[in-house]
Amino acid sequence: MHPSTVASRTGTSAAFAPTRAPIARARHAPGYIYTSPEVYEIEKNKLFMKDWLYVGRAEEFATPGDYRAFHVLDEPVIVCRDTHGTLNAFANVCRHRGVEVASGQGNAGKGFSCPYHAWLYDLTGRLVTAPLMKASPDFDPASCRLPPIRLEVWGGNVFICFDEMTPPFREHAADFVKAFEFLQLGDFRLSAKMTVTLDCNWKFGVENLLDTYHIRTLHYSSFGQYTPPEAAKVTLTRNGGVHVRYVSAPAVPGGKTLFEKIPALAGEPDNIAMSGYLYPNTQLFLRMDQVRFLITWPLGPGRCQIVYHSLFPSRFFDRPDFTEKAAVYHKYITDVLEEDGLMVQSLQRAVSTRAFKPGPMAELEGGIHHCLNNMLDRVFDER
Repeated sequence: MHPSTVASRTGTSAAFAPTRAPIARARHAPGYIYTSPEVYEIEKNKLFMKDWLYVGRAEEFATPGDYRAFHVLDEPVIVCRDTHGTLNAFANVCRHRGVEVASGQGNAGKGFSCPYHAWLYDLTGRLVTAPLMKASPDFDPASCRLPPIRLEVWGGNVFICFDEMTPPFREHAADFVKAFEFLQLGDFRLSAKMTVTLDCNWKFGVENLLDTYHIRTLHYSSFGQYTPPEAAKVTLTRNGGVHVRYVSAPAVPGGKTLFEKIPALAGEPDNIAMSGYLYPNTQLFLRMDQVRFLITWPLGPGRCQIVYHSLFPSRFFDRPDFTEKAAVYHKYITDVLEEDGLMVQSLQRAVSTRAFKPGPMAELEGGIHHCLNNMLDRVFDER
């Protein structure tokens, strides 16, 4: 549905005026942007089909043939490493009838064979064989391939983009790259990858991770006691980006590191903490000894999935006790996400009720305010 149609139904401009106000007078957004199937469809087309999206780490595809098949808002995707060592992405849609040629993850050997009619594609997506098609004179196998999707790697992190007109990753994400390139994330490795599914709109997942206001309340017994919100220095960047430098302890019970400081932070205090938000769904969190990426994927207007990637410097993995100690970090973050899950699912229930009216924003919700207004610019053409 076109944004103007949504506007005619909801009085969009008037409804968003309070959210458009300066943060000191702003109110949160109307509930329907978190519940409307029409808004969800526009978000897919104007955000997720346009921006660069984080889909994992390069080391997840270590050898030729390694692949993962997944969906981005119902769009089927394959990421794989070819025989030349290059990472590729393409649509998981056979050029014959559209059947998905791969599922799950693993090693595809030398290619992907459609399970329906055995059309075979190599690791670059090029069609190799199509059985019994020689009798079709207009069929040209040389020009047939799985539709390519743009892919770039930055700091060992893999991003894809569906839109050919979107600028290259480093240009599109220039503020994010500038803020965090000093970490040399290519020298890190993935220690764990976990998924949490929540019954809430994806924007609540993102907003919760931008919200410093709730930390001293909901998370006081975990990391909130080490994280004074008044110490946060927030930088609002282009395209709805948010960078925060603040104070916090390592993400373990008791707040004392089980490792040592990340090499790039040698001159920083032990309580350094940073976060970065790259629109629409990529969020980075830094402590003195760990980097985390949390990626929020929409699964429908009222459902989402948060995929947590835990990164440590490669040299940490050489320690004989690494696996045991890293597990403490992973359990800790899982517990924190469970606390958040209860709240964001309550938010989703609330915005669906007759009693809900958007409340005033607090100064500590400036990141949410910036994020929401960027969404209004792009989704509803409200510039």
